[in-house]
Amino acid sequence: MDITPSIKQLADDFYRRTTENNEVYFVKWSFPDNTLPDISLEKAEQDYQLAQKTLKTVHGLLSQPQSHTDEMILLLLEYYCHYIEKNYLNYWHKFDLNHYTCPLPDLYRKILGMNVQAPKEKERFLDIFRKFPDYIRAMHRKLVEQSKHYIRMPVAACEIVLTTIDSYLEMNEEAGTRCDGAVPIAEEAAQVFAELVDYLKTEYIPHAPQTLGMGQYPGGYEMYRRQMDTYISCDATPEEVHAAGFRALEETKSKMRDIMKQVGFTGTLEEFTRSVQDDPRFKFKTPEEMQETLTGYLNQIRPILPKYFNRMPKADCAVRRIDPKREATTSWGYYNVPVEEPIGVYYYSAAELDKRCQVRANAVIYHELLPGHHYQMNLVMEDDTLPDIIHHHYNTACADGWAEYASGFCREIGLYSPYNDFGRLCWDAFLCCRLIVDTGLNALGWTYEQAEAFLLEHTMFTQAEVYTELLRYTVGFPAQALSYKWGSMKFFGFREKAEKELGEKFDIKEFHDVMLEYGSIPLNLVEHHFNWWLENAKRK
Repeated sequence: MDITPSIKQLADDFYRRTTENNEVYFVKWSFPDNTLPDISLEKAEQDYQLAQKTLKTVHGLLSQPQSHTDEMILLLLEYYCHYIEKNYLNYWHKFDLNHYTCPLPDLYRKILGMNVQAPKEKERFLDIFRKFPDYIRAMHRKLVEQSKHYIRMPVAACEIVLTTIDSYLEMNEEAGTRCDGAVPIAEEAAQVFAELVDYLKTEYIPHAPQTLGMGQYPGGYEMYRRQMDTYISCDATPEEVHAAGFRALEETKSKMRDIMKQVGFTGTLEEFTRSVQDDPRFKFKTPEEMQETLTGYLNQIRPILPKYFNRMPKADCAVRRIDPKREATTSWGYYNVPVEEPIGVYYYSAAELDKRCQVRANAVIYHELLPGHHYQMNLVMEDDTLPDIIHHHYNTACADGWAEYASGFCREIGLYSPYNDFGRLCWDAFLCCRLIVDTGLNALGWTYEQAEAFLLEHTMFTQAEVYTELLRYTVGFPAQALSYKWGSMKFFGFREKAEKELGEKFDIKEFHDVMLEYGSIPLNLVEHHFNWWLENAKRK
């Protein structure tokens, strides 16, 4: 991509000097200068001040004529500056120790994977490992300070945190066996964990709320609005997003009823959903069967992609099971970019196989790998002409909006049976419910029981899955769950507009190129780029 070097340098310098704060950040952390992430308020303030200074430079450049490419990079940098500012404003509302976004498991896995054979490698390992006890102390201190602001994790989240600390202790003990000199460090870290657990049990949990939702905290509603802006890049109110969720849910359920008629089922939609949910054809008997089936879906899509896409990422991808010890706190699975190894991996949960309906398993593969997350993220990661913000920053509405578009597109090219399509629509109905429940819990006063009943009624989720989902919305990623459906609606809307206005000139490959050109950037910038392309395409 042809970017003015000084503009790329401005973006890269700012990115390197600020702290990332999103789902993929700690997966990519490589202990720069043998450090651990800095979660202090002082670092957040420092980044905030730098963001304000950088904004002045960006606005000055945007006031001058720029090429479209340079304008896009400057607009992205402007967004990222505001993103850093919001991280500072949201500092006391972010729970670093929660079981979804806590960096400790990733940091421990990375240090356990380090080579310690050579003296220099051993020295580096020990230098990094020595910082773990203070890092855990920093998390403890933040919990104490948050409590002074009347902000505490709900009791349900605390209980899961206590369970996950047990797994951290196991990794910590293993790290202590890596080389000479590591045992005292592991013992110190274990003592710090013990102090943290004692604090949680004796002082924190007795005063923690039973209820969920950011709106219950001082400044929580304002924090949630900022999170909405971060994730879906629009000025819609929680009430407007809530109402859009109900409209989208009804539209999706109408499509589900059409499939029900197509397969000849004469009962109600609820009865058909239960019959599919209970059908043994759509449940894996063993983790091995699940692995084989998911790999088969991946192999099926690979040779088809060149018909609809001009480019392919160099990095391959695969599926693997999550560590069974962590499956209890993971609803379905997650994707890891190629960092420690040369391929991208979708890690799936094989928990509760006897209960979980897997009728949408192929849609998961198309969402997570091809042509979804793996495809989108690696196309830009492999382009060294792009600034690091594009390589590494992850805007969820764009990334997951694209991934949902990708899974829906695979229906259009014939990769779903009617039942698979129904399973995909069941998931889509759930994403519509997320618009309703996330806003309901965090901004509109919904109770846990109200949200639980709503999800059990309108999705195929088990009660255990609903439990982890609701904690995700309110403790791990407030407003993030809005991104999936909101983003997919935008992508399908862009394509519908392009097909209508270009007619016979519409080229699906070219459209996909445009949607993927800048990676997972905010939706308003995707729309800006799309409109620029559409106007130029009309003139050809």
